Amino acid sequence: MTHNRLIGYFTVILSLTILFVSCTQRESETEQISGINEAEILLHYLEANGDIVNAPEIPYFINAEELYNNLNGSNYHVVDVRSPREFHRGHIENAVNIQPENILDYFENKIEPNSFEKITIVCNNSQLSGYVTAILRMLGYDNVFNMRFGLSAWHDDIARRAWYANISDDLLGRLETTPHPKNEPRQLPVLNTGKTDGYQILRERAQKVLEINWEDVSIDYLDILEGVEDYYVINYWPQALYDQGHLPGAIQYNPKKAFRSDEDILTLPTDRPLVVYCFTGQNAAYASAFLALLGYDFRSLDYGANSFIHETMITTQPPGRAFSEIHVKNYPLVRGGLLEPAAPGTQPQEKEEVVTAVGGC
Repeated sequence: MTHNRLIGYFTVILSLTILFVSCTQRESETEQISGINEAEILLHYLEANGDIVNAPEIPYFINAEELYNNLNGSNYHVVDVRSPREFHRGHIENAVNIQPENILDYFENKIEPNSFEKITIVCNNSQLSGYVTAILRMLGYDNVFNMRFGLSAWHDDIARRAWYANISDDLLGRLETTPHPKNEPRQLPVLNTGKTDGYQILRERAQKVLEINWEDVSIDYLDILEGVEDYYVINYWPQALYDQGHLPGAIQYNPKKAFRSDEDILTLPTDRPLVVYCFTGQNAAYASAFLALLGYDFRSLDYGANSFIHETMITTQPPGRAFSEIHVKNYPLVRGGLLEPAAPGTQPQEKEEVVTAVGGC
């Protein structure tokens, strides 16, 4: 290569490098000026399309009694998101067992969701089902509901394994009353779906966060007590109740209001898991779904405050904030059976046994 050609070669390389750096800087400067990223696009999209995590109607409950009264002769559909083993042990008649990671495929390709008056999502305690319900609601399926207290409200067999086994008064008189300030505002998490449209980002994120293993994100209050610094604990109660006592290190955020772009969402950290806790865990499940979609790491506190101050919830709060025997209806459970309708050429459906508790309806 001649001297002149060599100089020309390096000149071209230098020019391309300067052009690339210049374009990159301009793109970065444009992004900084506009403040737009995928998480921000998604946040504004969700706020403009229902803002369900901050809506008065949240958490979109259906009671066991209404569902039972509409199982026959009404256009209600039940989707059970528990494990196949749990479903096999006892489920609502005609319910289908769909794992959370398959929910979107089921709604988009297997059924006509709008043809049902109400679609009820169920699990044992209403937290996983609340999480799934929230995501479906944010996708626009506004006929989807979460059954209050889950299948524990349907039958005592499930209540004994779920709610009754996890409520306690271990922290009665031992809660902290010292207030803790919120962080200074910071950036939203970084999302990389490659999409620029709000709904498209939402759809990509929805599938991603539905693939979560619920056991991996479920914790109890002992996990928090043992590692307060490991979590950003959010008390999702009104200020007055927070002032009366909260988990150590917890910061108060107003329910149905705080997680907005013009409120406190930018005070949330991105460097450690968020734990949103409420009275029962059911409302917090909606907040967790919302935060997961935006890219925050989260943990779900099982059974909310009922897991550590149940008696306080029973004696000082409305009935919907504490689980007790008044919520258990003992409606029939179907044991066994196939998890989904049998496909052509498969084995016939196994015989189902319907079990009704003594004294039940």
